[in-house]
Amino acid sequence: MRAFVPEENLPDPEDALNLFLKEFPIKRRSIIVDLLQASGKVTSSPVIAEMDYPPFNRSTVDGFALRSTSTPGKLKIVGKISIGDWKDIKIGEGEAVEVDTGSPLPEGADAVVKVENTEVVDNLVTVKNKLRFGTNVAWAGSDIPRGTTILEKNQEVTPEDVGAMASLGVTSLEVYDMPSVYILATGDELVEPGKALGPGKIFESNVHYLSARLKQLGCRIVGGVVLPDEKEKIRQALKKAAQEADIIITTGGTSSGEKDYIHQIIREDGKIIIHGINFKPGKPTIMGALYGKPVFGLSGNIVATVMTFNQLVRKYIEHFSGISGATRRSVSSRVIATLIMPTRADPHRTTNTPVYVLEKGEKFFAIPLPFDSYMIGTFALADGYITLPPGSNLESGDQVEVNIKSVDTRPVLIGEEDESLKKFEGRKVLLGTVPACQALRYGLGDVLVLSEFLCKDVTNDDFVEIRKSRWILRNGEGDPVGYHEWVGMSKLVDNPSVKLKSPSTAKLFLGKAKVIAPSGYIHGERLAEEKLRILARKSYVEFLERIFSEH
Repeated sequence: MRAFVPEENLPDPEDALNLFLKEFPIKRRSIIVDLLQASGKVTSSPVIAEMDYPPFNRSTVDGFALRSTSTPGKLKIVGKISIGDWKDIKIGEGEAVEVDTGSPLPEGADAVVKVENTEVVDNLVTVKNKLRFGTNVAWAGSDIPRGTTILEKNQEVTPEDVGAMASLGVTSLEVYDMPSVYILATGDELVEPGKALGPGKIFESNVHYLSARLKQLGCRIVGGVVLPDEKEKIRQALKKAAQEADIIITTGGTSSGEKDYIHQIIREDGKIIIHGINFKPGKPTIMGALYGKPVFGLSGNIVATVMTFNQLVRKYIEHFSGISGATRRSVSSRVIATLIMPTRADPHRTTNTPVYVLEKGEKFFAIPLPFDSYMIGTFALADGYITLPPGSNLESGDQVEVNIKSVDTRPVLIGEEDESLKKFEGRKVLLGTVPACQALRYGLGDVLVLSEFLCKDVTNDDFVEIRKSRWILRNGEGDPVGYHEWVGMSKLVDNPSVKLKSPSTAKLFLGKAKVIAPSGYIHGERLAEEKLRILARKSYVEFLERIFSEH
């Protein structure tokens, strides 16, 4: 039975795929995979940090761990802790312990002096300058506090994510499964490569191309056969394919030839949803359902197979695997972006600084992140990075080239961290008021959270403003722990010994120093009332009013 595919009124590939998905919806599967198998897959549930990173207080330099209150002065060297060691050493006033970069700090130490800034004679080390609490220390949780969401649901896992999760001891995670695929090529003229090529015969190439392409996408190939144009053999092979695979792909047998049996079998035993697309090469393409499984009947022409695979089958696989709906995708590209915050390089070394990238119209904007080289979590969450020559200083408004490693399409919240905003379903860039105030000037972001301590008068007609007040509490004695100058609470602490990025890590310093944080993060006495400005695009105003009414 011949089946002629008309020339007119054929759907284009996009319309054809949408109709196919409507008629034959995909049923995704969630599976648990080992961490090393997760890159490129899409999360089916969030990944939450169950520990702090770093997991302990550690030195960021080679030198001597000590009590900051013992400086300046001559200190007795009472031991050494190498990287990877854990020694039960407690230091007192006037004592020091030699440490490497990455070594755990001994109990009682709250600062590290660089070895090049000391003089060592016998078992005494001389420190000439006063050290502040926290100097050259990477505090536990300063990169990834316990409870941080490392990956949200529906995000593509990147190699940097794998590194961050490994640093947290994660060994497996839940992702959407990739489909298994069975490939059948039909045609009396086909000979498998490696066998003798007789007159009128050609070497089969479609199965080889499809196998290579499917493996590249991460699919499992459970069968690949080359069959002559014998209807019952083809039917039995298709039944076997339906039993073993999620997707069936055939090549050949879709047009009007007397021995084009693929379309006949699908009509007899299943359902043809699409037969013919407005596309060249590849017009006689079939999409249908056979024995309960989706089947793609591609042309026997190798170029048509390549083209229709990329236009239809690849996109179907992306729906199956969750890639098409991923809110963050891995990419590798470069864009020119406008800095909305200043940044500077190391005076002597080329410096790579991670950035968040925001898009407005056809323009890109970059926010450089506070960063130290141990912060794999910060780097994994960033969209990309900029590379600066030694000694360079860049200002807001300067143009930079950004190496993009991922693209996040979720709505974005920029600004201060607050307990009431945990329900915001989107990206949270919790860097403080200063970058949020700059975003307001540039008209960037969807929700902006600003402290009146740092941004009181800047407005933008594209945003609706809601106000909220919160109490800032104080707990403890000793050297003050403050905040990065981008955070509103930085105005409440003069000359802090440590500058935190967010109040989530404030609890780590309780009992060690004087700590301030908003109510809900720590307990303590009231220090000051902070007024927050919540600015939102109109589509988010109702959501914000609802969550604030709950608090």
